[in-house]
Amino acid sequence: MSGDNPDIIKKVSAGGVLFHKGKFLVIKWGSQQTIELPKGTIEAGETPEQTCIREMLEETGYNVNIIDFIDSTTFEFDWKDGNRYEKTVHYFLTKRADNLAPTPMREDNEDFENEWLTYDQALAQLTHDDSKYMVEKAWTMITA
Repeated sequence: MSGDNPDIIKKVSAGGVLFHKGKFLVIKWGSQQTIELPKGTIEAGETPEQTCIREMLEETGYNVNIIDFIDSTTFEFDWKDGNRYEKTVHYFLTKRADNLAPTPMREDNEDFENEWLTYDQALAQLTHDDSKYMVEKAWTMITA
């Protein structure tokens, strides 16, 4: 069981699934060649909800409001720093909070672009199964 391994570094993040005008917002990484949902690490004193809103703004440039909690996922991965990580990500269904043009505040290593995909496109193009799962759950919530 991974929780018993002291060599695994645990991280907790939060992210959002933004649905607008029939499409889902994803980020397309250039250097990593992946298509993902926006997310980021929860900072000291932040709630997962606050992190979701902050990360959506920083990574995509969109101000969002949270509609509802979707689900959480936990996975392990090896990073280029030589460490093994166990990451838990809490995802929220979000909507645009305004009609302003997006102004991302990405860090230098964040070489990704916003891309809007239909439900079927998102399921076909998202790199990670947990991201596809979150879009499926979000779609169920939206169409219920």
